Amino acid sequence: MAEQTYHRIHDIFRRLLENIQDIIVIVICILLFGLMIRILHGLLESFAGPMNFRFIASELIYILVLVEIYRLLIIYLREHRIAVDIMIEVGIVSVLREIILHGVLEIEPLLLLAISLFLVALMLLLRYGALRKEEVEGTPAGSFLVELKRSLKREESP
Repeated sequence: MAEQTYHRIHDIFRRLLENIQDIIVIVICILLFGLMIRILHGLLESFAGPMNFRFIASELIYILVLVEIYRLLIIYLREHRIAVDIMIEVGIVSVLREIILHGVLEIEPLLLLAISLFLVALMLLLRYGALRKEEVEGTPAGSFLVELKRSLKREESP
């Protein structure tokens, strides 16, 4: 009996920590959403002035990076796993954003070679690393309360 109580305490503590971690991820999602809106607002203001293609392109790519990170966090909330393939995609797009931001002609040749090798390594890892997991929506998502009840029922059943 003492052993079962011992494991029960671990289960309760683990669930508590997972719920706290989910709350942290939800707060990060809300902050990312706010950051995306702020960047879009800045882009709309930049259209009023002289056209700066480099700034606009880098900000648009930055929004795409934030969308991918947002998607990564949503997958984490749904499946409680980190999608490495999405992280690699974010890395590739982030490197390309920095190249656009600084300009290819302004980057030193040795650094450009290192960036190219890094991008090739990431692309090969993404293509041949067997990291992709099919994202299949199981049951259609309901409201927040329905999903909360469904997740609580899963945790209670052994």
